[in-house]
Amino acid sequence: MNAKDMHSISLCGMLGILTACAVNGSVQPTAPSTASVATQSVSQMRASDRMFYWWEEGRELHAMARLRERETDLLLKTKPGPATNEFVKQMRLFAHQLEEAAVYADTQAKNAAREIPPDMIQQLQSAPQ
Repeated sequence: MNAKDMHSISLCGMLGILTACAVNGSVQPTAPSTASVATQSVSQMRASDRMFYWWEEGRELHAMARLRERETDLLLKTKPGPATNEFVKQMRLFAHQLEEAAVYADTQAKNAAREIPPDMIQQLQSAPQ
């Protein structure tokens, strides 16, 4: 299984957990085991692969959080009302949880980067993308 497959699996698991939190207000009992399996698989990768994996994960989660915030702002403008207000409250909570997950991913990327020798970091940064 390559890093891209792991990214997709982990992202789906994370979205499931966050959706459950937004809808129910709490995490389902199976969520921690799903998250821990994904984390264990990522921890077995090389440090450079982990760094790029978590960096990409954080970037996508930040983008998803921003999108949810923009969607809620647009919804408030186009369909004001009590039902919309409750939905917006849940969406803002979901956006906040996405942002927290993104911060976690950013931290994991930084931790993985610390395991990489400085000369290798320079090579990775100068490599064509």
